[in-house]
Amino acid sequence: MILLGIVILLMAAYLFYALVHPEKL
Repeated sequence: MILLGIVILLMAAYLFYALVHPEKL
């Protein structure tokens, strides 16, 4: 379950980065 939490955190961080820096994608 810990691994699942890490994956969710990584996805959330990526989505946040995409919202802040959309031009870099």
